[in-house]
Amino acid sequence: MKSHLDRPSLGVLVAGSLFLPSLLVAQQGLSHVRVVRLSYVSGTVAVRRSQSAEWAKALVNTPIQEGYALSTSNHSFAEVQFENGSTARLGELSELEFMQLAMDAEGAKLNRLTLDQGYATLHFLPEHHDVYSVSAAGATLTPDGKSEFRADVDAGRLRAEVFSGSVDAAAGSLAEKLGKDKVLDYDPRATEALKVSQGITKDSWDAWTEARDKQTVLALNDQAIQARGPLYGWSDLDAYGEWASIPGYGLGWAPYEPLGWSPYTSGLWNMYPGFGWTWISGEPWGWLPYHYGLWNYDASLGWFWMPGDFGFWSPALVSWYSGPGWIGWAPYGAAVPPGYRVVTAVPKGRLQNGQPINESQVIRLRAAQGTPVSRPPVEATALAMISGTPLAANATLPGRGASDPPNSPTATTLTAAGARTTELGGRSPATSSASGTVWAHSAAPPTVLMGGDAATERALLGVHHSALARFWGVSEQPLRAQMGATLGGRLRVSPPDGEPPAEAFRGVREFGGSQPAARSGAPLISADGRGFGRPSVSVLPHASAVGASNAGSGEMHGGSGGAAVGSASASSSSVSSPASVGTAGARGGGGAGGSGHH
Repeated sequence: MKSHLDRPSLGVLVAGSLFLPSLLVAQQGLSHVRVVRLSYVSGTVAVRRSQSAEWAKALVNTPIQEGYALSTSNHSFAEVQFENGSTARLGELSELEFMQLAMDAEGAKLNRLTLDQGYATLHFLPEHHDVYSVSAAGATLTPDGKSEFRADVDAGRLRAEVFSGSVDAAAGSLAEKLGKDKVLDYDPRATEALKVSQGITKDSWDAWTEARDKQTVLALNDQAIQARGPLYGWSDLDAYGEWASIPGYGLGWAPYEPLGWSPYTSGLWNMYPGFGWTWISGEPWGWLPYHYGLWNYDASLGWFWMPGDFGFWSPALVSWYSGPGWIGWAPYGAAVPPGYRVVTAVPKGRLQNGQPINESQVIRLRAAQGTPVSRPPVEATALAMISGTPLAANATLPGRGASDPPNSPTATTLTAAGARTTELGGRSPATSSASGTVWAHSAAPPTVLMGGDAATERALLGVHHSALARFWGVSEQPLRAQMGATLGGRLRVSPPDGEPPAEAFRGVREFGGSQPAARSGAPLISADGRGFGRPSVSVLPHASAVGASNAGSGEMHGGSGGAAVGSASASSSSVSSPASVGTAGARGGGGAGGSGHH
């Protein structure tokens, strides 16, 4: 029999307060409680809260709300994911504001962004009556249906390029509809302010955004479990972990992390008005598993996540504990062995000041060593209300003091004729002459996955299979980044000799049972810790949403036989693209919908 923590009240369950979107819609006409995700960070990315003048250094998975702004420093890049998988990707020395993130009474999402400086690629996938628009240099770009386009802003001028779909461009009384491969140059000071040309010459930034799109599609197709609920974060589960059938529980997902790893130990706590204490995970995959569903523990596998019904977004699903000089938390309702040190604790000041937390800064305690509390008995300081950590005084951001522009391996300029030319070895200053020359950057992040291996990524992403290769069944695979040597923090995994850990892990393998011949690049799983006669945890094969729907009947079973019905049911159809997957909005709340009784 597994021991368990007593289930606290709902106030303990949620590290904040519930969203009530339907009530807000009824009272105000629009709901403003939506949350989108900072999904990729490279270098120094700064975040500024609504109605604040202070910039903070942001972690990946920072919740972004209406009125927030993002800015990037030299050689720094960011990506934001919306609930349905739409993305806004921001290049270096750029600034993007989220002027509106709202939802109307019919559930349509209203997304209005402003690109103040720099360059960004926007991939929007509107559903129903969703609205997206981007304001830049006095013009407004509004996609007409699903589309992907890039905007470059410099010295009050705009260049927009449409890669797919169509975009309506408007500036005062001027308007143009831009189809695929169309290029818009807008300079309000020029005699001909709005000019449209044909043909796009892509640079390294465009190649990177294409690779991120490609990774998302491949990862969604590769999943063992059909993507469901909000789409943001689903592709990360394939890249950084595995789905498995876990005896006594059903289907669950576990990340590749170091030995002894446990959830809620790498990131920081921040205070969000209306939500309360909100967990910001520094792990690349740490969005869905910390804001939906529940974590549980298996003695042989370690920690694994059970998705739940996606009815509510939660700031964090933890139970709080307090002791002399410390504050602690544990995954809500996790069934753990007797004596297991399930509580992660830090000095009160570390939480109170929103300071970063990692394995070396925490202590592990048993639940009986602390007092259960509904919320931390401390008041958040100003440092815990900036959605990040203090930004270095010498950090370069657009409009934040003079700084020499970065030296890039390649630099790109845009000419008035619409042609892109590349200069090697540096960058030229932007010009304000009547020629309309506008500076455009070509710099891009070194990797597609956070924590990925650049050399491996280049090799895999550069493959374009011939018809003969396709005939023999060769297909492209998504990139993977193995962040540690164990699955779930306990089950040992090691890559084959000479193979990088980022290679794909495929096929059904039994933990502690017979293991079929490993494919090239498949991590090997140790049988340590398995008891004789005990059912084995088995990894689900990739690209097997159909098969996964038959494993455990799509139900998550609690350790004592309770069931969380429908928490990981899989459709019989496969995912073809991000645009084809239905999503649920950030309905808010923090309820543990569909959780079993452990």
